[in-house]
Amino acid sequence: MRPGIRPARVEDVAVIAPWTIDTFHWGDYIPERLPIWIADPESEVLVHVDDDDSPIALVHAVMLSPTEGWLEGARVHPSHRRRGLGKTLNDAGIEWAAARGARVVRLTTETDNDAARNQVVSLGYREVSRWVYASYEIDPTHRAPAQYRLRPAPGSDAEAAWLAWVAGDLARAGRELIALGWQWRTARPEDVTSAAREGELFQSPAGWIRVRHTPPDGLHTLWMATTPEEVLLLLDGLLDMAAELGTTELYVKLPDLGWTNEALTRTGAEPRGILVYAKPVP
Repeated sequence: MRPGIRPARVEDVAVIAPWTIDTFHWGDYIPERLPIWIADPESEVLVHVDDDDSPIALVHAVMLSPTEGWLEGARVHPSHRRRGLGKTLNDAGIEWAAARGARVVRLTTETDNDAARNQVVSLGYREVSRWVYASYEIDPTHRAPAQYRLRPAPGSDAEAAWLAWVAGDLARAGRELIALGWQWRTARPEDVTSAAREGELFQSPAGWIRVRHTPPDGLHTLWMATTPEEVLLLLDGLLDMAAELGTTELYVKLPDLGWTNEALTRTGAEPRGILVYAKPVP
């Protein structure tokens, strides 16, 4: 471990939370997620500490596959910025992932966060794909035409769904990545077969979609196979599903292809841009 850097401990949460509650205009997710990350034996929260061993910066590192690392939640105490702590922690996170077999490390930032984008590029990352993210407030009376209502897809559909996705625009634009919450890794055929097995894969004549229902948070899309001509019908079926389940919110992420942004807008959302960056591990 680099000098001044150590794994976070449970008692660090109370120290870190006060300087991470107002990072963005809406607040920050760090105080909520930090205890979960620290308790997770499959990941590591690394903190940079001052001379009193008090955390003044942090980053969360996790392996998303045997060769793909992910970094997130990078924060520096306002009084200690512009001292290179972010770079030092980023390097430490890459070293942590490399020691576990990572060949690449990725991270993300929103398109309009110019400061974060500039810092990420200065750290040697390159942009690999652009995504759009949107949330919906669900109209409980919404109904899609009967033939486009989503139905559970059988396991026998998994191969067809995968092949349709691999050959389509969404896979190419997204560099064959799958969005697992706010983490991205390379998609695999098993993602589709396991979705069918776990009751998360749905289909209509407009395509296939992997949806995770996490009450009370709502519905989250993880993967979608559709076309420019059918995406509106698939989203219509998704809104129908959300209304049928009685959930109040729906969250969708898609590679930014122009037509995906337009489809989200036409179905009542206000999409925001997300950039996924990657850096090869030496």
